[in-house]
Amino acid sequence: MNFPSLIESFFLACPMCMSGAEGNSLLAANSAIGVMLVILCSVLMTILSFIIHLAKRARRYAAEVPGETGQENRS
Repeated sequence: MNFPSLIESFFLACPMCMSGAEGNSLLAANSAIGVMLVILCSVLMTILSFIIHLAKRARRYAAEVPGETGQENRS
């Protein structure tokens, strides 16, 4: 199985909307879907990496703050 046939079988650009479409219009629709998937995945990965960064930063900050052990002082 070669790469172009994998793309055509994987994306299958909206058969209802693209009924009877062949050639360049079908290739363009499949390419647009692929580009949108790449953009979507990159945005989601950016958000996930930012959340991980914030979690690490909060953990590091909590370790650096003197006197905070997570428990209240009871005198």
